[in-house]
Amino acid sequence: MTDGDIALLARTLDLTTHMYPKMRPSPNSPGVARLDHFSGLFLERGPADGYWILEARTWGHPAPRRIHEWQVMTAGAARLLDPTVALPERLATVPSEHPTQPPGRAANKRFARIGRRILGLG
Repeated sequence: MTDGDIALLARTLDLTTHMYPKMRPSPNSPGVARLDHFSGLFLERGPADGYWILEARTWGHPAPRRIHEWQVMTAGAARLLDPTVALPERLATVPSEHPTQPPGRAANKRFARIGRRILGLG
């Protein structure tokens, strides 16, 4: 990976890089980007010379939609370096886990009265 490639990934993913250790070989990841409080994207050396892996790791429980956003972001950045990288499939719409109230329906009488007044219904 060239310095230009590293700079491109650093800009695109807000990646903090440590490509050239100052003292001895380090077991730390050459690059890391924070995704959320419990998740990160790590740039790792691959099994062969010149082969690199972007790997997301989490210690929390992010929502599936959030994970999909990270996959799209990562694939887009990797595609800038290698046009053969495939973008993830579009995420299917999943019904909400929480019941929702119909639009215009308020939780109590006072808010219902205010809502009707705003909508001009009474």
